[in-house]
Amino acid sequence: MTLFATLKIIVRSWWRNKVFFLISVLSLTVGLACTNLLFTYFVHDYNFESGNRNKDRIFCLQQDDPLQEGSKATYVSAGIPSVLKEKYAEVTDYLRLSSYDVQYCRYQENVFREARLICADTTMQHFFTYQSIAGCLKQALEQPGKVALSEAFARKVFGDKNPLGELLEVKTAMDGVKRYEVTAVLKPRPQSLLRFEMLTGMDAHFFGGLTFLQLAPHTSPRQLAEKINRDKVPTLMPGETKYYVEPLSVLYFVTPGNSPRRSLSYINQSNMQLLYISLTSALLILIIACCNYTNMSLSRVLQQLKMIHVEKLMGSRKKDIRLQLFGDAFLTVLLAFVLSLLAISDCLSFFNRLLASHLDIPFFFNMQMLPFLLLFVLIMAIVPACYISRKLSALSFSEYRTLQAGKRKQRFVSCLVVLQFMISMGLIYATLTANRQISLINEHAACYENLIEIGASNASPSVAPLKDELEKQGQGIQSMSLSGGPVLSSWIQELAIKQPDGTEKKSHLVMLSGDTDVVSTMGLQQLSGDSPQQLVEKYPYPVLVNESYVRNLVPSGVNPIGHLMAEFAMADSIYTIGGVVKDFSTGSLEAEVNPCMIHVASADKMSRSDYLHIRLEPERCQETLRRIGQVWEKVNEGSVFQYTDLHREFMKRNDKVCSLSKMLIGYSLIGLALTCFGLFGISWYATRQRIREISIRKIHGATAWHIIWLFCKPFCLQIAVAYLLAIPTVYGLMFRWREQFAYKADWTITDFLLPLMIVVGISAITIGLQGYLLNKVNPIESIKTE
Repeated sequence: MTLFATLKIIVRSWWRNKVFFLISVLSLTVGLACTNLLFTYFVHDYNFESGNRNKDRIFCLQQDDPLQEGSKATYVSAGIPSVLKEKYAEVTDYLRLSSYDVQYCRYQENVFREARLICADTTMQHFFTYQSIAGCLKQALEQPGKVALSEAFARKVFGDKNPLGELLEVKTAMDGVKRYEVTAVLKPRPQSLLRFEMLTGMDAHFFGGLTFLQLAPHTSPRQLAEKINRDKVPTLMPGETKYYVEPLSVLYFVTPGNSPRRSLSYINQSNMQLLYISLTSALLILIIACCNYTNMSLSRVLQQLKMIHVEKLMGSRKKDIRLQLFGDAFLTVLLAFVLSLLAISDCLSFFNRLLASHLDIPFFFNMQMLPFLLLFVLIMAIVPACYISRKLSALSFSEYRTLQAGKRKQRFVSCLVVLQFMISMGLIYATLTANRQISLINEHAACYENLIEIGASNASPSVAPLKDELEKQGQGIQSMSLSGGPVLSSWIQELAIKQPDGTEKKSHLVMLSGDTDVVSTMGLQQLSGDSPQQLVEKYPYPVLVNESYVRNLVPSGVNPIGHLMAEFAMADSIYTIGGVVKDFSTGSLEAEVNPCMIHVASADKMSRSDYLHIRLEPERCQETLRRIGQVWEKVNEGSVFQYTDLHREFMKRNDKVCSLSKMLIGYSLIGLALTCFGLFGISWYATRQRIREISIRKIHGATAWHIIWLFCKPFCLQIAVAYLLAIPTVYGLMFRWREQFAYKADWTITDFLLPLMIVVGISAITIGLQGYLLNKVNPIESIKTE
């Protein structure tokens, strides 16, 4: 038999069993797409800086964070790296990095607010090699007022125009407005640790930042750290904190246990917990797809055996039959793999946004990934194909009928279906748990809805004139408050909170200030005390504190109202607690709400404030924002209007949970769809095999509901078994996941019952529809045909 004839037979077999074939291919396509995408993401992140020849010799210098017990800070004072290089032969070079808090970058009339500007030592190329598309990077690192741009940012700002020699106006929070001349455009570095849009040299005002050390070959970083600490090289808190020499992976891979208090915006990071959960979910989807493929293949065996025996009667050789069976299974998997690559190309941009990844299609054919993909698809295609071809070619028709009707095969199929149900219900339950946590985050974020923050310390014009002008118009604004600083990045002071056992717990005090409208503008709930307007008349320096402050710093049984805060002296007086507000979060829910004090002052005393907080009316936010921008430009001519959406910023700090929830929702829907396809295929085959039986039952008086229940009954038992196995297992996993949060959402009975109800509902519709359609068949005609 020729190869063409074999292919022709295979295609005809697909067409005769097109329902099974389409379900098998679709299931495998989705499973392979999910698995390949997540596995590629894992390889991409695991091999970060893969092209860096010095990666194994580059280490990050860290020290204990004095503001958060058990955490490490990446900040190192400016003079420490040079001391280490001079004193220790193990340190061959160092690189210091820091970022500017860029508020905007302007070129002519175009303003760009999303731009990272970092400064680096001239040793940058010794650590991370960047190639220039145009210009000279060395010039940008060595000469003041020069800057190198990433290729993407240069194209965004200048389009097709040559950017070399052009001037960019950059405004930062600390240094105000500066002009930089573009001297280089840099090629993107794949799998890079660093991310930035603009790169400039270190200036004289650098006080400290992130430090990389390049060590001599075969140097032990742990022993070097011990030497540094033994020699008492100054730390942020000499005698209390110590240094650590850590590999780059500590910076790149973030877990709930080692995440820093504040992440570095110019460092690419990968959430390992999210990555592992995503990879596990993808493998579960692949298992469902493989179960579908196996069930569909078993269902097609009878038709294939009939075809095989006909071919034997026609003189086909055993070798030809094996080749035909092998080609059928192999080409099915290969087709699904090709379709999975097409599906990946369509959803890759969404995936990158969801997990903040940087994958592109060429990486799938990179030598880091291509061997794994080829090996994976070959195993998926060749192993089942070899088994099917050898097993079926040696199986007689009578042997198959015995096997088909036996309990062994039925138990095997039942186990596969139970496994599918388990995975589907487990994914639904995990999704509900993550969504519960998101609901809790939304509750904490409610006070920031429609709240914007304008201003920046040491760099912006006074915001008091803007407030005066907006008060004259008043449209679209609920309330405004002058403030002494930002809310989500507020000033903090170290605290040592005494515990009942006599030990001290390190924490920090959040310090805010505002005028008498601060409570209403920030959406805070005041629990006790006088109103802010009354407080400024009653006390020289009144403050509002949160519940956490009362729990940790006010002696038990003491009324906090009127309590003096002598440890926080202010001019010729001291702060006096005038009221208590409900706890509100300024960061991730992974951490407890810290003690907070809000200094309340009259509008006159806050007239030189750097910040203005405005709560907008939700019905016309965009219109009001445009009007505020126009008023800003009128009051501060030549200054670019900018603001911070506090709700969006707060949600960014909790984006790990949001990303996890979106990912689980996607995989739950995919898992349900695949399970539905599999049930449809199995029930479709079962109904066709039992047409004669059902016809006889109908002749003897069986009703439509009896027929439908006959098909649904075994699946109900399988769903019950799957539920009893899945929910306790996933509950244990999600219970451990919730432990990372200081504030946990409570489970309800709905979270436990909804997965069961969803799977039962979908299964009843899928299987019941098959039974209903079969019930419409004329039993007499059916018996004649059978």
